[in-house]
Amino acid sequence: MTSSKQHRDHTKDETNRSSFATSPTRLYRIPQDGKMMGVCAGIADYFGICANIVRVLTVLGMFTPFNWLIFIGYFILGFALDKKPYDLYEDEQEEQFWRETRKAPDYSASDMHRRFHDIEKRTRDMEAYMTSKRFKLERELKALED
Repeated sequence: MTSSKQHRDHTKDETNRSSFATSPTRLYRIPQDGKMMGVCAGIADYFGICANIVRVLTVLGMFTPFNWLIFIGYFILGFALDKKPYDLYEDEQEEQFWRETRKAPDYSASDMHRRFHDIEKRTRDMEAYMTSKRFKLERELKALED
């Protein structure tokens, strides 16, 4: 027999393991924003476009010879995709970052490389100043003033 505390700990471990599987680059369905299963809302969120555009394209696709493929594909995605977690992003800025990353991953990688290169250069400059004789002299003068 397990106590309620052990059950809570076990549930917490399972929650941590399942939250490890969440990724801001995955495709999710969003039932709270959707009309049926949230598939179109999830696709729209993933690509950063209006959900109504995806819905209209889906309905128009139903009038093509491949309507059975769209119909079956919609329901397969509806059952296969996970619901979007409420705490997937910490804030709006993080959500915007991942949305831009999904749209243009090459640009994001080069932008990150440029940012890290800039940070590295500033760190090198700061280290050079902190280890210079000038810094030591200014620090000693300031100590004399106090």
